[in-house]
Amino acid sequence: MDLKVWFSHFVSLNNFRVFVCLAFIQFVALCVGSQNVVAQDAVASDLLTDTKPISIVEASDISRSLNLQVIADLHYTSQGLLLSDVAQLTKWHRDYSVYPIPDDKVLWLRFQIQNSSNLNESLMLIAGNTFIDRVDGFLLDEQGRIIQSIQRNHMNRSANASGLHGFKMAITVRPDQLLSVYLRVDDDGPAMLPVELWQEKSFQQQSSIRLILLGALSGGLSLLATYFLITYMLRNAPARFWFSIFAVASMTTLLSAEGMLPSLFNLPAFAAEITAFSLTISLFAAIKIGRDIFAPVSPLWLRAHYILLIVPVVTLFLYNDFWQLISILGVIATFLCSKLFATLIYRSKIDLRSTVIYFCGWLALAAVAALEVLSFTQGASHVSYSAALPFAFTCFGIMLIGVAIISREHSYTHRIEANQLSTIDDLGKYKNLFENTAEGLYSATDKGVLLQVNPALAFLFGFSSPEECLKSFTNIHDFFADPIEADMLLGELSSHQTVLGKEFRGKRLNGGEFWFSISSQLSKTTSEAKHFGSLFDITERRINQVNMQYLNTHDQLTGLHNRRHFLQLLEERITQTNVDDNNCALFYIDVDQFKLINDTCGHTAGDVFIKELAHVLFEIVQPNDIFARLSADEFGLLIHYDDEKDIELTTQRILTQVRSFSFKWDRHLFTQSVSIGIAKHESNVVSAEELLSFADTACIVAKENGRDKVHVFSKDMGTNNSYERELYWVGEVNRALNEDSFELYYQHYRPLNKADDADYYEILVRLKMQDGELMLPEFFMPAAERYNLSNKIDKWVVENYFSWLSSQSEVIDSLGKCNINITGPSLSDEDFQFFLLNAFEKYHIPYEKICFEITETMAIIKMNDAIAFIKQFKKLGCTFALDDFGSGFSSYGYLKNLPVDFVKIDGNFVRDILTDPIDLAMVTSIKDVAEAMSIKTVAEFVESEDIMVQLGKMGVDYAQGYCVAKPDPLSAFVSYNERVLRSE
Repeated sequence: MDLKVWFSHFVSLNNFRVFVCLAFIQFVALCVGSQNVVAQDAVASDLLTDTKPISIVEASDISRSLNLQVIADLHYTSQGLLLSDVAQLTKWHRDYSVYPIPDDKVLWLRFQIQNSSNLNESLMLIAGNTFIDRVDGFLLDEQGRIIQSIQRNHMNRSANASGLHGFKMAITVRPDQLLSVYLRVDDDGPAMLPVELWQEKSFQQQSSIRLILLGALSGGLSLLATYFLITYMLRNAPARFWFSIFAVASMTTLLSAEGMLPSLFNLPAFAAEITAFSLTISLFAAIKIGRDIFAPVSPLWLRAHYILLIVPVVTLFLYNDFWQLISILGVIATFLCSKLFATLIYRSKIDLRSTVIYFCGWLALAAVAALEVLSFTQGASHVSYSAALPFAFTCFGIMLIGVAIISREHSYTHRIEANQLSTIDDLGKYKNLFENTAEGLYSATDKGVLLQVNPALAFLFGFSSPEECLKSFTNIHDFFADPIEADMLLGELSSHQTVLGKEFRGKRLNGGEFWFSISSQLSKTTSEAKHFGSLFDITERRINQVNMQYLNTHDQLTGLHNRRHFLQLLEERITQTNVDDNNCALFYIDVDQFKLINDTCGHTAGDVFIKELAHVLFEIVQPNDIFARLSADEFGLLIHYDDEKDIELTTQRILTQVRSFSFKWDRHLFTQSVSIGIAKHESNVVSAEELLSFADTACIVAKENGRDKVHVFSKDMGTNNSYERELYWVGEVNRALNEDSFELYYQHYRPLNKADDADYYEILVRLKMQDGELMLPEFFMPAAERYNLSNKIDKWVVENYFSWLSSQSEVIDSLGKCNINITGPSLSDEDFQFFLLNAFEKYHIPYEKICFEITETMAIIKMNDAIAFIKQFKKLGCTFALDDFGSGFSSYGYLKNLPVDFVKIDGNFVRDILTDPIDLAMVTSIKDVAEAMSIKTVAEFVESEDIMVQLGKMGVDYAQGYCVAKPDPLSAFVSYNERVLRSE
């Protein structure tokens, strides 16, 4: 709703209520025959008639003052109309409006004063306010003659004889006299202006009280402003300065609104402008106060308030008094609401006491604004008896804001003092920490000059006190056994600002060396760059680290390189040989009939024998040779040779040393021999594993030729067909690994005794030949296991299947269990276990979805490794199946020791269960034993519906075979349910 319409509607409602009351009073007065008509007795029905009589005010009935706003008659006329013409006008009304008087019109007011008493009545008529432009007053007797006239005109200072606060006319009414009063108003402000008739004595008293209150308020604000300005200069607190500006501007606004300042400077016509400018400065100072109290505040909030202050200044030059008043009221209302809301929003930035005081201060100033608006709408003058309330609330509100500033400063000071005490306490703690910590601490300049060390660091370098340490060690270079390392540390600090966990050799006061770890950070304190560091002794850890590294790369029994480290060194030597075009040869040395010593004298004797034999063989090893223990009774020797004679010479030395070596244990004397296989490095050898497999093959040939023999590997050597076949498949496996020529297949298996929509399948691997043919594992896997390549195939299967599965979210959701075969060498390969753990983490595969299959034979041969492997991954959620169960003679005995979840019944027993009662009994026995141990059973080679039905009746849990599903490529994976639907 438009603001002017709202004001008009509000005033009209009030007038209507007043008029109804007055009509009721007039009716009662007529009923009792009263002859006196007072202003409150106006008849409501005559308000808008053309011929109603002039309102009469009884002078003797005015106890103090009377508001004439609803009694006086109104009429808008042209500006040039004379009083004599106005007196003859009709259509007077009493409908006051907040709308401004039209530019070409003036507003006339009229009423009559009657004195029915026997005494003269002295009255005072006041109209308008400080900002009104012009008011002319005329007093007429019963004959219509002008007996008194007075004028207030801002544009004519000589005519401004009515005082500071608007129009004022003294009226004396004799007994039985009836006087007519006409007021002519020319102003561009609201037509609703205060018009009151006072007893002269009451008016003088109230005016005196008003001046006293005004003086008290001005004095109080002056004292507040002076106090805060002086304390600002002493304390340099910006909020105090802006409060002094706020108090002075508020006082200036008040004095200007009262007309004192315009009159003092002979600028009555600019009263509104002076008041608006003073109010703008007051609000600007209030913004600054809020910014300092609530710091930090939003810049957007500040900009919005600064823009808001432009509104009243702009309207002073572009609009009339009416719109100036509307803009000022709008700005004040918006500003007060903003202040109150800001106090609530930013209350957490200051203490509760200061927040409450500040909020109450602005609440009091909001009450002042509300009272002023209420007085305006009710037509009350500046000297009304309620006019003291704005003074009181103004003084109280400004004072509370000042108290809030002081309270805020006290709170801030208290907080600083508390922080200082806390800082002092923390410094004390840091001092205790610095002096009593077990870690060596120091500070130094960016050039390394020592400034401070703690007792722990001094003790670490052999000093009894920090002072003694600083006398001997002046620079951090003195910490290091090699000063160049100190320069490296300072250089890294200069470029990276921080160094963490660097390890160096230190030098103590007595010259002894030790290892320490140092962490330092470069930072600027004031204008000087310093670095602060800590260091501690890691000598014992370095020794343990060296020992651990040695144990990780050497055989514990003989002290020689172990197989893993030997393969690493062999790989490096092959790479270097390919670059340098040098020759190297690998000797694979296998002790003949070593089992005889173990069986005759025990494993302790066997360990002693291997240890002594290793020392004997080590005597022939040259400095550049690499000698290692590859397994229990096998050694590897890698030599560099220039011609074939070097290989022959080394061979003869080995054979001679072993032949001359005899081993005694108790009453037993053993003379041993060794078989040696030699593989020369050639350009087509791609890996250390391949070269080692060639040497192993040659060693096997040497054993087959009668032991104590030597055989040199060659592609065309006359070995039997089995060796040739193994070597062929070793080559094919290596090629497939290098060319990524394996392919994954899957085969579904199903539950027999329950309905389950999940998918159960086993992952199978095929080797793709160069002609495209796919070979089954039974062709290449034995050779791969023999020549230590099967663990690489296992890694390839796991890596590629996990990679595929991680990209198939729907397959993962429907997956019940996936079986993956693990070969024997992988069970004892620690690297494979690390690889498997990383693969699960890398591809986010749920552990419970994977079941690892281990063949019964390998589980029995590598019992300890199998149990350790199973226990480790069962903790994570994986399950295990024992494959080909029943093929061994001691299957049941070993089953008790293997913590598996499934046994896969050997297919040789399953094929003929319908025709062979022995096979049926074997399957039944395996099922009963597994059930007693809470182990699930899986029947392999289920090739017909009849066999599957029989297995279900027997209680076997799962069936796998061509009857359920044939193996298919994993790349064309189809869920079992979908496969069934397609077949239908």
